Amino acid sequence: MNDPKLHHYVPQFHLRRFTDATGRLWVWDRDRDRTFRTSPGRVAAEKQFYRLTQYEAYGHDPMTMEKQLSTLEGEVALITEQWLSWLRMMEPLDKVEISAADRQLVALYIAVQFLRTADTRDTLSAYAAIGDGEELTADEQRRLHTEVMWDEGLTNGLASRFGGACWVFARNETATPFVTSDNPIAFRTADNRRWLKAGILAPGVYIVFPLAPDIILYAYPGDPPFQKLSKFADCLSPVALDNSMVTNENSGQVFMASRFVLSNRSNFDAERAFALSIGTDLYADPVGHGK
Repeated sequence: MNDPKLHHYVPQFHLRRFTDATGRLWVWDRDRDRTFRTSPGRVAAEKQFYRLTQYEAYGHDPMTMEKQLSTLEGEVALITEQWLSWLRMMEPLDKVEISAADRQLVALYIAVQFLRTADTRDTLSAYAAIGDGEELTADEQRRLHTEVMWDEGLTNGLASRFGGACWVFARNETATPFVTSDNPIAFRTADNRRWLKAGILAPGVYIVFPLAPDIILYAYPGDPPFQKLSKFADCLSPVALDNSMVTNENSGQVFMASRFVLSNRSNFDAERAFALSIGTDLYADPVGHGK
């Protein structure tokens, strides 16, 4: 069996949840401001992205990381698919029964998803270039990135923090779907004023992660002001989201994206408008999602 050539840094099972009725994704290329339609297998991926070239010369399987990621994705796909089916039938404040093992796996998946993207590789490479005084080659970037991903202390530390957070789910019944991106784990400050790519472990920063066009997961740390949310842990939020709230959460995907924002519909007008505001104070006091 041939080794896979195209390695996805956002799993295909996640992308498939955001496809239209024909099984295709609508993609907005934020950098070039163009929209196109494609299959989940052809986006958020690069050739040999996780190939372990640093170990290949010693006779080790260079596809080990890609295979490990595939195993984790398969387990999490089954877990979250069950959650989605439950959440679509639940009443507000009903609780999702999450086993300790499932929580640990999904928390690890969230940590790995944050670390595995092209955006993280670019950030690591930029820091390394500052220290070394010159840009890294593509192979050096791959080696640095995969070594960071394989740092068990870092990965397990992030997974422990994310798994120990208060998870709250919200259901979107509006005409505006949640979108996702090629860097889908979004981080927001406690006052809802800013999305973050740095300082994600600062007190009060929480996770916003769209699981599907109609379901989103919030993971709140135990820091103030979120202690009061413990009564909603693992529950479907009682908040009825409106279009402005959904659009506001979608802005996080625009901010976090390396390049591509992905949806089951072709209209990206709201996302385009938000992109123009990045770096300004236009949305300095956004509408919250109603914690």
